[in-house]
Amino acid sequence: MNLNSRLLQLFKESKATFLSRKQIFQLADAHTRFEKDAVGEALDVMVKEGLLYFDKRNARYRLSRQEDFVTGIIDGNARGFAFLVPDGSEGKDMFIAPHRLNGALHHDRVLARPIPDTADEAEVVKVISRGMKQLVGTYTVSNGARFVIADDKKFFKDVFISPRKSLNARNGDKVVAEITVYPHDGRLNPEGEVTKVLGVGGVNSDMVSVALSFGISDQHSEETERHCRKVKQPVSGQMYEDREDFRNCNVFTIDGEDAKDLDDAVSVRVLADGKVELGVHIADVSHYVRPEDPVDKEAFQRGTSVYFPDRVFAMLPKTLSNGVCSLQEGEDRLTLSCVMVFKEDEIVDFRLTPSVINSKHRMTYNKVQAILDGDEESYAGYSDIAEDIKIMARLAQKLIDRRNVAGNIDFDSNEVGFEIVDDDVTAVVPKKRLFAHRIIEQFMISANETVAQFVFNCGYPMVYRIHEKPDGEKLAVLIQLLKALGINIQETQNIHASSLQKALEQARQTPYGNMISDVMLRTMQKARYSVVNAGHFGLSSRCYCHFTSPIRRYPDLVVHRVVKSILCNKMTDKAVSAYEEMTERCAVQSSIREKVAMEAERKADDMLKCRYCLRLVGQCFDGRISGVTENGLFVELPDTVEGFIERNDLVEDDLTFDGSSYSLYNDNVRYRLGDEIRIKVLSVNMSACKIYFAPVYGTDEQNRPSRF
Repeated sequence: MNLNSRLLQLFKESKATFLSRKQIFQLADAHTRFEKDAVGEALDVMVKEGLLYFDKRNARYRLSRQEDFVTGIIDGNARGFAFLVPDGSEGKDMFIAPHRLNGALHHDRVLARPIPDTADEAEVVKVISRGMKQLVGTYTVSNGARFVIADDKKFFKDVFISPRKSLNARNGDKVVAEITVYPHDGRLNPEGEVTKVLGVGGVNSDMVSVALSFGISDQHSEETERHCRKVKQPVSGQMYEDREDFRNCNVFTIDGEDAKDLDDAVSVRVLADGKVELGVHIADVSHYVRPEDPVDKEAFQRGTSVYFPDRVFAMLPKTLSNGVCSLQEGEDRLTLSCVMVFKEDEIVDFRLTPSVINSKHRMTYNKVQAILDGDEESYAGYSDIAEDIKIMARLAQKLIDRRNVAGNIDFDSNEVGFEIVDDDVTAVVPKKRLFAHRIIEQFMISANETVAQFVFNCGYPMVYRIHEKPDGEKLAVLIQLLKALGINIQETQNIHASSLQKALEQARQTPYGNMISDVMLRTMQKARYSVVNAGHFGLSSRCYCHFTSPIRRYPDLVVHRVVKSILCNKMTDKAVSAYEEMTERCAVQSSIREKVAMEAERKADDMLKCRYCLRLVGQCFDGRISGVTENGLFVELPDTVEGFIERNDLVEDDLTFDGSSYSLYNDNVRYRLGDEIRIKVLSVNMSACKIYFAPVYGTDEQNRPSRF
């Protein structure tokens, strides 16, 4: 037994909760200076590793407890410090000074110890897992030293490269580097090797850089791929036992033009009593992906598929996501169906059932919208389902009206597309939200609510999708802004979603509509996954889950497993215990991975907007002020490109910032949220992913601020 183990045993056997060094020396029979120094060093190491807790107030040691520590993800900063984002959402982010990182880097998952007598500071005890194993950056040679400077400035350590591992990269090249040695034992910087030379920058290197900076890979492990190759294909008759057969029904999919992972299909029929039966048929991924198999383990780690403008980083290998699980036209597919019977806008009956379908058509939103708009050619081309689509549209409108009355907050989406030619961005094109999108959106929400309520009533473990009420302080700021803009809102401590929805409807009748929508969205809490049903504030739903996208979201896969176990009467005590653990782990991991995916997708969009703006430098455009800070103005152009005007580039002197009305002003001028402004594209900082504008004054666009 080594000294550390012996000391731990002494603590466990001791009747005292706390022990001083003197007491520990006595228990360990340490009497000489040498023996005491050895025990002292061992104690320091055990405290650093989190095995012991040292209370500085009384200079005593005790065995560590779970509540002494917090686990979470490191969120780095270019200046060398970092924040710890705790697992789950209950804890607040904690500041970690550079000297307390103990070798932890951006995106690492760590065990940390709160610093006594501080409100929100922590120290990394140990790195649980490394978040970034490779990165994209600029290969730099300086004074004979070779290193890679990461594109993501949150990765605040340069990676040293030995000459033999440079892959003949040249100074200034964009490269992919794999980290081979992480900081440890006083080593300050990681070491690595260049695995790919990307050369000059372009869309491809931009997207690779963003993906790697968030630890996202387009490659699945060989073990996962090998396991997928064993999956039985195609779907055969022996798989249909105990499944409801919808193959002769008018079932079809509605997705985007480029979608390949088709995980939901719909069907509708009017019953004899005038009620409407809606079928939502979801790919039965759980039939192919079993708990703890290689595919499941990797899907759990990924948590979700990630969608960049030009590529998809799929949660499941293509064999499944684009193959046997995808509800492709004319192919038998295994599904889990939620069949709901509506009387007007109310569900009066439902059933959940394992099923098999054969999609009659692979419809797109544009095709469905053309039928709804009365396009005769589109109607004739899909005459077998055209009337079904019209029935769906009428039902969806009833559901929208009902949800609006209940207080559903419908934020306008600012999704964009990009035209990419020869590895460059030639246009940014805002995506139009069609009523066809709303049809599928409403049907999926109804299915998600129905499934969540079913499992909740059964009392079994579940992964719920929850959205809590807005933070009081943020809500107060929003209400103050709304009032300053003349928008009425009922001010109450226990605010209801309907109040915010009505305020948003008012805002849409003003020039500030999009801006208010963005501010309100930032005021909201982030939706997350939880094993406790806390309702969904934004949807005004008492019980909600994610059930409809198991190809691309891990929580949906777990929900399918729970539902099928209930339907098949397999919820034994042993199964319930297993699902309690599975749902808890899933809720934590999926919330973490969803946040990573959202940040990566946003960064990919911003990166491509920056690349597009490189060709616009010097050109002038009309925009609208989308944000106001003490340091300047954010301005959004009609194509959703947003840039920043620094305060120094506003020629007016002595401007005062008013946070309550989101404005900068003096006696002669006021810049307010939502105001129109003409700008010139000043510069683009690709490494920082920022676009800078400058105001254009007067009718003469050559009359520019002095900074030009």
